[in-house]
Amino acid sequence: MGDFNTCLLKDDHRTRNLLATIESCSLSLLPLAATHYSPGCTPSLLDLIIVSSPDFVNKHGQCLADAFSYHDLIYLSYNIRPPKSKARILLRRNFGGIHKSLLCDDARHLDWAAIMDVDSVDRKVEIFNTLITQLYDKHAPVRPIKIKHLPAPWLSEEIKILMHKKNTAKFNYKINDSDANRIKYHKARNRCNTLCRDAQRRHIH
Repeated sequence: MGDFNTCLLKDDHRTRNLLATIESCSLSLLPLAATHYSPGCTPSLLDLIIVSSPDFVNKHGQCLADAFSYHDLIYLSYNIRPPKSKARILLRRNFGGIHKSLLCDDARHLDWAAIMDVDSVDRKVEIFNTLITQLYDKHAPVRPIKIKHLPAPWLSEEIKILMHKKNTAKFNYKINDSDANRIKYHKARNRCNTLCRDAQRRHIH
């Protein structure tokens, strides 16, 4: 969107070059009427709206701006949706579903003496881990879990730290409603909101 300084109402070399460039780049020129009305001159179409996906255009148009410009104001409503994050499949053990009494019974029947029969510390650790894994495989087997609600893809570690600072400042402000705490909270909140908004826009783009 903007003033291309080339009137598309004329059939001259500049107009043909601009139209050819738009077509060669697989872009689409949205229709508009004359957008520039200079005193004593013929109205011209200088302000253009060029898009790559016309199907995403909700509406577009122009409105007069006689109070401060010879150009019309042009506007565009573009339907852009942020990409949806795909669900992830993770392998997890459900330790919350372990029956403690059954686990203890099976643990008593394991050959723990095998750990003491070897001299190498590395071998002891290996046998111990093998026995523990056997218990886990029986009472808390590894199962695939589909995670649909993933954290926001634009949420960085820096933003998480600022969110924590904002929440801390908000808590302190509620406990002690002083001017210093209020200023500190507002500063942390505004900073956090700005970074979140910018990160969302970068991710969408």
